[in-house]
Amino acid sequence: MIPYLIVCIMSGRGDTLRVILDYPGMFLYWTLPLVILQTVSLVITDLSLVIHEGFRLKRFLGAAFGITCILMNILCRATLFTSLLACYAECTIFAISVMCSVAARHKPGLDNEFVIILGCAIGKDGHLLPLLRDRVNRAIRFAWEQEIATGKPVRFIPSGGQGEDEIMSEGSAMTMYLISHSAEDYEVLSERKSRNTYENFVYSKEIIDKQAPGAAVTFITTNFHVLRSGMLARKAGLNAEGLASRAKWYFWPNGFVREIIAIVVLYKKAQIAAVAVCALLTMVAFSV
Repeated sequence: MIPYLIVCIMSGRGDTLRVILDYPGMFLYWTLPLVILQTVSLVITDLSLVIHEGFRLKRFLGAAFGITCILMNILCRATLFTSLLACYAECTIFAISVMCSVAARHKPGLDNEFVIILGCAIGKDGHLLPLLRDRVNRAIRFAWEQEIATGKPVRFIPSGGQGEDEIMSEGSAMTMYLISHSAEDYEVLSERKSRNTYENFVYSKEIIDKQAPGAAVTFITTNFHVLRSGMLARKAGLNAEGLASRAKWYFWPNGFVREIIAIVVLYKKAQIAAVAVCALLTMVAFSV
């Protein structure tokens, strides 16, 4: 869009105004098939999620998100301002999706002293549910990979507090699992106070700073959660690389949608600024 605008500006004000007025609507028109395709895939994966994991209303988040994107694409063409907002929203969603995919494929270096395992829900009796079990298993495998490659052992920091419906803290449940899978007591430094991902890093950093300030750290979480976790780790003042554990194919699209929404909210000042820019562009266009 920007190179095209530059050409039009050089060719005359009338052409520039026409491009400014017409381009957002054209962009939405040509991207609608991709939005529909995305929505169909989200509906299919959400239905598969319900079939495999049971019915919960929140498991239709992906389908609701996709339908909302279709309605936004069609209805927002009515005015220049709403068209600009819809274009910004679509580009933001695409950019976050790409960054999430890239972050999920990142491989950290094998020179770490600590591995933080981010907690999530556990079973009613304290056993690890598949999503969390995969995170812990990935941490164990990563520790083996590092020790085989470099001879350098790591210490585990299973991080997670106790939810209202949980019999114990997630950190404690992960600690029990690690020790039952050959980890030594001194290798596990459990964090049991955190209530969200940001606190996972804040309280884990306190443990690390007491043991070895400035140590190299890798955190383990599910693939769709790596990007936002890295953002929150930096916000907490922790220099850490992320490593993804797997998620079943029908689970991660819904998770990606949650992450997109959460990242947009995390940077709400940027979203407010974008709305202001769209409003400014609209005023400029109609004042020329």
